Amino acid sequence: MATRIIGNLAAIFGLKVLPLASVFLWCMVYGESVLANEFSGSPNVVYNDNFEQLIDKKILVAEKKKKKKKKKKKKKKESKQDTDTVQDSGAIPAGAIPKRRGALCTACKNLNGFVEPKKISDEIRLMVGQNRMKFAPIAVKIQKARGGIETGLVPDFLGGAKCPKIDSEKWAIDYSRKRQVAAIHKGIDIPQPRGTPVRAIAAGTVIGKFLNDWNRKGTEVMLRHTPDQTGLPFWTYSQYTHLREMSPLNIGDKVTMGQEIGTTSNTGKMGRRVRRDALHFAILYSNEPEWSNDGVYVVPKNSYWMDPNAFYRIEPPYDSQSLLKLPKAKKKIPVPYMKKDGSFFPANTLKIWPYACP
Repeated sequence: MATRIIGNLAAIFGLKVLPLASVFLWCMVYGESVLANEFSGSPNVVYNDNFEQLIDKKILVAEKKKKKKKKKKKKKKESKQDTDTVQDSGAIPAGAIPKRRGALCTACKNLNGFVEPKKISDEIRLMVGQNRMKFAPIAVKIQKARGGIETGLVPDFLGGAKCPKIDSEKWAIDYSRKRQVAAIHKGIDIPQPRGTPVRAIAAGTVIGKFLNDWNRKGTEVMLRHTPDQTGLPFWTYSQYTHLREMSPLNIGDKVTMGQEIGTTSNTGKMGRRVRRDALHFAILYSNEPEWSNDGVYVVPKNSYWMDPNAFYRIEPPYDSQSLLKLPKAKKKIPVPYMKKDGSFFPANTLKIWPYACP
């Protein structure tokens, strides 16, 4: 009866009451009080040293288990929050960057702007996609913060030319369902028949060649373009993947705008469905000239992703956040190109579409 009254009063005032068994044990050990007499049924509670030690040990073990459970619960909660907070705090978890698979690009060492891979931050390496699968949510947050968001830009080929178009695989669309892990499409796909020549979008230097038989990109070539070569106020890096075979070009070779750098195919690791023949075309840019090649990835220092359509703009903005805010009338981007006969339209352009147009 007394315990019921105490319980009711505790509920009214929001107090916590110890379980009856715990109170009983406490009273058996320290049972000089009236409360002890009530629970024990005896006016004088008798105990010995061994019994006290046994009870104290049981209480101590119970407390340790309780603390351990709370600590485990807290750790689990913090772990769940990692993917939400790591980007804000600027911390990259240990083990997020996989061990290098390929040999360091020795041919790159004498090229302008090249630096050792250790000079590139882990954040930028995650941004280009160099991450372990379980850290994909963190990588995607970085990618989105550094340009990997949809902008709504579309190409508008000058003179109404019928150039090869981007299909449904547009810039920065969500790829989570396709990959079964957090992912975005870091480029655009342009389908063309197998063997169709892929053209350098501007004059530049070959700084990356990868077979990528272990990932989805397949055979890849990357070019570096200086501000003078594009007319843009920063260094740009163009990426071409799913190529049919490794380009005969060598690391360090200079290429001219419109030069063939490979041919179209569907190389690279595939899922359940066979990939159609298409070029995956992507652009990175940086205000700094430094870059690295660790044998698997080209990683420009302090770089950002760019909507490939934005590469053809002749004035700022170029960053995705600003492009997203442009009015609809400015979302169509005039795109110059190379004709089938090898001439350019317009003739004085520094940049072209990666396929020749009729």
